[in-house]
Amino acid sequence: MDRTELYTQIGLHLPNDVAIGGALITMVEPHAGHELAYNRWYEDDHFYSGAMHGPWTFAGRRFVAPRVLRDRRPAVASSAVQPPDAGCYISLYWTTRGHEEDNERWSYVAMAEALMPHGRGFTERTHVYTAFHRYRFGLVRDPGPMKPHLALDAGFPGLLVEIVDAASPDELPELEAWLRDEHLPRFLAGSASAMVLAFTPVPFTQGRIEQPGTPAVQPPEGVGKQLCLLWFLDHYPRELDDRTLRAHHDGIAARSSAELRFSGPFIPTDVGTNRYVDELR
Repeated sequence: MDRTELYTQIGLHLPNDVAIGGALITMVEPHAGHELAYNRWYEDDHFYSGAMHGPWTFAGRRFVAPRVLRDRRPAVASSAVQPPDAGCYISLYWTTRGHEEDNERWSYVAMAEALMPHGRGFTERTHVYTAFHRYRFGLVRDPGPMKPHLALDAGFPGLLVEIVDAASPDELPELEAWLRDEHLPRFLAGSASAMVLAFTPVPFTQGRIEQPGTPAVQPPEGVGKQLCLLWFLDHYPRELDDRTLRAHHDGIAARSSAELRFSGPFIPTDVGTNRYVDELR
């Protein structure tokens, strides 16, 4: 099959609706002393060659948590992020509904065969929470044109990332329904968050990518019973209402079948600059 025919097949490979089917969510800690090099590698190369080049990736955005924001992370009994203040950067990418596994396959091949063997990886980093996810639901605060698929392009000045575990995989549907129908709408209404989107991580179906000198990326330990909540904020996260946030977390803690594993604010990177690099430590 020649390339023209291959691209024709991709172009006609339905569905092609503008809808989120999945996401690549990757939280990474650059090693001390390598923050600047990591920032330049990710922005100048990897954001595009490792993700946005891929078929069925239709949106992407990168966020950063300077030290002042990582110090705001509430303590949790069993953090999904180790150490709890790790994860200076997080990148989010939306995948078209119906092509989640197609996109994952491309990602695996691109990294394992087209990038890392040619020196286009970065060893001085640690993945603290990285997985492909399936989209579960989205709640939008205000009636109007804002939709979940627009979240990464809308220019929101803040992001709150949360990880919530059910007690077991069997209890995940009940936790999801409670969050979607009762708990989250109560805190979203009148809040500084325009929307909250929920995803669940899945195993690496295409294998785990290994780069010489670094351990293979491991999926989150909560796969099968975990939800990742992404709150898109109208303002800088330092202005979050701590009382409202505590009430939200207390509500989760009150359910014996739910556990908050992470809550951390981020802001968008300033593309084309090295801003925030000297504020990470």
